[in-house]
Amino acid sequence: MKTVVALFVITIVMYSIYYDLTIGTLPTSSAALVFSKDEWVSPMPSEFKEDWDIPSDPYTLIEIKRGDTVISILEELQQAPLPVSIDQLLIDFKKLNEGIKPEQIQIGKRYKFPIYQ
Repeated sequence: MKTVVALFVITIVMYSIYYDLTIGTLPTSSAALVFSKDEWVSPMPSEFKEDWDIPSDPYTLIEIKRGDTVISILEELQQAPLPVSIDQLLIDFKKLNEGIKPEQIQIGKRYKFPIYQ
């Protein structure tokens, strides 16, 4: 009986790991302040709120494939260490894509990704 239970637990753990790696459901850290024109994740004093324009920086359209994340796509595009912090990268992505959060990207859809010089 113990071996059956152990086999069942191992199967569930292995499936969970496989699902997380292929679908990309692992949660991201939200320790940093992330905000945009329409939504404030963390309350800020009103003097810091300002109207933000969509950046005029260059960008590229990429179609999302299974297992892609915003950070992994940008690392492939840069082929070098990213010149900005991850927090700034996520803010720029949100600005370019009209407030879409990086963790809400969907397979098969195209999104704008900033290109850093």
